[in-house]
Amino acid sequence: MPTEGSSPNSRRGRAYRLPEHGPLPDLPLYERLIDDGLAAADRRYSAVDHITARRLAIWLAARTQDRDFARGLVHFAETGGISPVLKTHLRVHVRTPGYPDQLQAAQLLRYCAERGPNTGPLGRDFGITCDQIDRADVMLAALRDQARQGHATVEQTWPEIDGPPILALAGRDAETGTVSLILDATTANIAMHAIAAHADEREAHVREVERYGQTLPEDSYGRQNRQAIAAREARVAARLRAVERAHRLATERDVLPRSPEPTRALRSPRRQADSEIELE
Repeated sequence: MPTEGSSPNSRRGRAYRLPEHGPLPDLPLYERLIDDGLAAADRRYSAVDHITARRLAIWLAARTQDRDFARGLVHFAETGGISPVLKTHLRVHVRTPGYPDQLQAAQLLRYCAERGPNTGPLGRDFGITCDQIDRADVMLAALRDQARQGHATVEQTWPEIDGPPILALAGRDAETGTVSLILDATTANIAMHAIAAHADEREAHVREVERYGQTLPEDSYGRQNRQAIAAREARVAARLRAVERAHRLATERDVLPRSPEPTRALRSPRRQADSEIELE
């Protein structure tokens, strides 16, 4: 993550892996994404998620830090593993008056505390997967900026002639049971065509079952069974149509000019750092 005198590709002699295609967010975009993650955590009354925690670690690592602390941050960014050294330095920084990044350290410490004893790596491809999500957010931010400036389409160049690389990522919130999907535009369009076609089939099945059910005696088991089948198929079709509408609204909204939104700054460390000091 670029900042004065530093680069995300090199930190204290350690090579940091960039995604295969496209840049990582720059420092201002990281700050916006982190602030969004903090706001989402506030709404859930919980610690930040894995992605936001990793962004906090990268943001802290891009600043001048103690060598061991920087290594702990890089290790977490690459693997999701939380080392004892990382937690120790976070506690020290949270308890140090005047530490300029106290809020960021406090939020990352709270995340570590919520992980409890599960401090091991989050997966062999944790860093690569997060890089893909970061790259997708760079693309989304660029599209939003283009839309605000009144450009309806964005031309992109890709290294191969067959189109953009496939981006298909999923995340699940265990607390709410919701699933988030991140797809590149081409994959999303293909998926929406498949969803719409499946919805057409379900709705046709509803009509067929309802027509046949009307030929059966009223209050008969066969008619009631057909009504139950039609209701179930209609519920499935409604969910498919909801996904289709959400995608259509998102794509239509992205191509319309929008008035500039005020950029939120990272909140003052004074606001929340005191409540994080005794997390451990």
